[in-house]
Amino acid sequence: MIIGICRRVCMAVVLCAPVLCGVRPSAAREIPAPDPAAAEGLFKLDVVVTDTSGKTVTGLHANDFTLLDNGQPSKILSFQAFDGVNAKPDPPVEVILVIDTLSLPFHLAQHEREEAERFLRQNSGHLAHPVTIFGLSDNGLWTLSHPSGDGNALAADLAHHRESSVISQATKGGFDLRGHSLAALSFEDPPALSALKALRYIATTERRKPGRKLLIWVGPGWGVGSGKPFESLLDREHLFNAIHWYSALLREARVALYTFSVAEKVSKAGTIESPMLYRQFLGGVKSAKEADVGYLDRRVLAVESGGRVLDPHRDLATSAAYNANSMEWGESPGRGTEAAAQLADFDLVSQIDSCVAEASTFYTLSFNPAGTKIPDEYRSLEVKTGSPGLTARTNTGYYDEPYFYDEPPPAARRVTVEQLEEEMRAAHGKSDAEVARQLSGLELSERLSEMKLASLKAGLHGAKAAAALTALADASAFLAPPPAEVPAGAPPDAAARSRMIALAVDYLKMTLPKLPNFIAARTTVRFEETPEHFDQTGLNRIAYRPLHLTDSSKVTVLYRNGDEAVDFGTAKHKQPKPQELGLVTKGTFGPILSTVILDAVAARSHLTWSRWEQGPDRPRAVFRYTIPEKASHFEVKYCCLPDGDGTSEFQKLSAYHGEIAIDPVSGSILRLVAESDLKPSLPLARSDILVDYGPVEIGEKTYICPVKSVSITRGRIVLQLTDGDDSFRTFGPYATWLNDEAFADYHMFRAESRVLPGYDPEPQGQPGGAGDTGTQTDKPKP
Repeated sequence: MIIGICRRVCMAVVLCAPVLCGVRPSAAREIPAPDPAAAEGLFKLDVVVTDTSGKTVTGLHANDFTLLDNGQPSKILSFQAFDGVNAKPDPPVEVILVIDTLSLPFHLAQHEREEAERFLRQNSGHLAHPVTIFGLSDNGLWTLSHPSGDGNALAADLAHHRESSVISQATKGGFDLRGHSLAALSFEDPPALSALKALRYIATTERRKPGRKLLIWVGPGWGVGSGKPFESLLDREHLFNAIHWYSALLREARVALYTFSVAEKVSKAGTIESPMLYRQFLGGVKSAKEADVGYLDRRVLAVESGGRVLDPHRDLATSAAYNANSMEWGESPGRGTEAAAQLADFDLVSQIDSCVAEASTFYTLSFNPAGTKIPDEYRSLEVKTGSPGLTARTNTGYYDEPYFYDEPPPAARRVTVEQLEEEMRAAHGKSDAEVARQLSGLELSERLSEMKLASLKAGLHGAKAAAALTALADASAFLAPPPAEVPAGAPPDAAARSRMIALAVDYLKMTLPKLPNFIAARTTVRFEETPEHFDQTGLNRIAYRPLHLTDSSKVTVLYRNGDEAVDFGTAKHKQPKPQELGLVTKGTFGPILSTVILDAVAARSHLTWSRWEQGPDRPRAVFRYTIPEKASHFEVKYCCLPDGDGTSEFQKLSAYHGEIAIDPVSGSILRLVAESDLKPSLPLARSDILVDYGPVEIGEKTYICPVKSVSITRGRIVLQLTDGDDSFRTFGPYATWLNDEAFADYHMFRAESRVLPGYDPEPQGQPGGAGDTGTQTDKPKP
């Protein structure tokens, strides 16, 4: 298994109303009933409940279920019940039918296809669920176009061999479980390995689609064709990785595998050889030393995925049998050709129907995995119901990782601003790289002001140390200033506080709407944290790196009629990088201020006194505020989730809190801080933004506009897990992204118009007629 960070999908934060991010895992509780206010857990389980006759059971509620993780109750965070009538999943459950005829004689392969056609033509071809057809033959893996609810059309395509090749039999490039081809099914592959590759391809393809899937595999059983065991040439460590990979894949893809056989190997005595041998491999692999290729047996994967192993033909008279001694079909000892003669009586359709019956009625619950310090720790899963005689079936286990929870980064030494200044003085004379490393190992316990930051930067002589100091300062920007920098003085009385707040409200009502249309240069410096992870080989672990500079860019921002737009055509990158990747912030000029105040008014949230804070010329009044979720327009976005094609985003409204620094004389808002208060949620841990405002000159007048902004987000990265040519996405460890934005070069925005020479407007009513003046307008011009 190859593990690597998927760099193509990163955090994106858009701030139109404030759009930021955050999550904090909740502790597990013994009562398994879900909290309606809680978000989904990291893991989602589909559960099928049956009675003693095997019939699916509806009408159960969240409190009827208990989820056991390694035998201990685990909190169920979300719950849904589907009965196929009143409650149906969206999208509908997809049924995938695999016709495995690899290394089977013609008459048995033909019987599989005919039975599949008969299943498709039931009910006049009206299928209860979309069905996808795959086939595995001596020529490779094939499929019939796309999912369809038209059984007659699928059956006709199957009957007329209208298959499309997916993976052909060939040998080229790479190595797999036996050292053979990764890019194709090798002629040298044993049938079971070809089937495993086919399963790998189908499941990774299905991972890109939302919803639950039933993968029904019709093929030979023990000792025959793809049911014949094979030996792996991989060492146990790599084999363990493969076992882990398939377990995660089937769970993440929400694929329940159902498998039953149409042929079995028989012994001299006429009995099926080792029919239950696969059961010794159930229960998961705890470590690499236990790894065995038997854990990748299709029947083992079926049970572990929450599917079933169907063995409807214990009586050889109703199935085909393979005699290892005679090397022929239908000649089991004492039975002659009876098994083959009665092959037509072997009803595959009823078995497929019994699997499909479990597609409509099921339950979906989610939970957060247990905390662990052990990488790849196997943990068993079991779902129980409170009613006797009922059996709940779901994934039987998972591999736990320390990064499933937000672990604190490697210890950084906390220092005050005063101690930082001492460190900087002691570092005088050291190299740029040495100072940068020293600063990267620190964490401030109080805010480093812009004035002191500029002073400390003046004593540095290299870009690396300057970037490290900027990251350190920005990370502290949301903290309180040092006590020595807080002006002495009694808090204002109630009347003075009310007057200052009223001035601030008037400032928003009267001043902001009168801002002229202007343009400004925005310089963004991006910092990222690198979590500990594997490289693309899956063998080398990349060490943790604290926040470090990744790139910087400069664009022109246009503020017009209260809206903000960015001219990306003006972007200048020190390191070329797609603008939409990484942490993105916009809406800094006006929307964030008005949104916070409007939310506060709607929530009847009062600004409460916090402290005085020293400004360039006089103290500022700092107030705290809190906005509950029901009154919030603080929209949280994360792009992109590992689900589907990797372009879907997480989005919700969040409660938030923060501070507002007000000029007590004019009511101007000089600093705004907003920090999200998210309940347990995916995929975020923290999202904060602050904007510092100051006087700027635009068109020979002075306005209060943004001069600096810091936004910081912590969330899960997306891992790309690869086996052979196939891969899928899943959540990985947490990382932090930070943007430092500075605004300068403010200019009045004017529209430029010019007449296009040789232009003759069409008469009114004709194309290009009325209203087309032949001018081009709205070109930014300083």
